[in-house]
Amino acid sequence: MSSTSESKRVGSVVSDPQHARKIMTALRSFQLEQCFQDAVLVIDDEEIPVQKNILAAASPYIRYVVE
Repeated sequence: MSSTSESKRVGSVVSDPQHARKIMTALRSFQLEQCFQDAVLVIDDEEIPVQKNILAAASPYIRYVVE
């Protein structure tokens, strides 16, 4: 493969040491603002609005269940 065709396949790289913190801050604000919630967990009669993608990322079992 030539270097020209390889360079077309290479994507841009994000280099921001604060990226993870910014993502967590945004996710926290979504929770506080009750945005993007697409499921409800019910535990001991308490309803907790959640985002399925966050739960699935944290647990392979939940990922399997919500697929």
